[in-house]
Amino acid sequence: MTTQTMRRTREDIFRPKGEQAEWRLLYDEFRKQGAGDVFTYERLTEILGRDFLSNRTPLHRAVKELEKTDHRTVVCERGTGYRIAAAAEHEHLVHVHSQRGRRQLRMAVAKARSADRTQLTPDQARRLDDLEVHLSEHAGMLARLDARDRQREAELKALRRDTTSDIAALDDKVTRLTALLQRHGIDTAIPQPAAT
Repeated sequence: MTTQTMRRTREDIFRPKGEQAEWRLLYDEFRKQGAGDVFTYERLTEILGRDFLSNRTPLHRAVKELEKTDHRTVVCERGTGYRIAAAAEHEHLVHVHSQRGRRQLRMAVAKARSADRTQLTPDQARRLDDLEVHLSEHAGMLARLDARDRQREAELKALRRDTTSDIAALDDKVTRLTALLQRHGIDTAIPQPAAT
């Protein structure tokens, strides 16, 4: 295959299949819809003019653009399609992806650890050992950060509980003091500032 033929082949691969790139077709439809609107697989197939399930690649690019430009995203609805997520869902989505990333990191460490070093060259074994150490350090750092976050959350919860009970006690004292002052004929009304 000549260089010119290879160049044409690459150009053909990245050329839009119609007047517009497929990701752009999806993006344009996503941005017209509101939170909760569902794009079924059938609708996505209709938008693209081909079987959506045979190649979902344009979806990823469309979602990336939607997140960057419109500050919105989509959520997979299993067996149905994709739904435009409400802004309030994004925090949950962040936690889901974060946990998935942590699981993937733990799995990567396990894969590196499970390799039979006796069947590797010394250079391959060293590279794998380095990867294992590096990924293990990352996993350990994330575990320590998670533990610190859980501790801080517990401290904040206790602080909120203590603050609520302190405010209730203070409110009770103010109520009793007000009643005592009124019994002695002292006006407890707060004077309003004079209008200027």
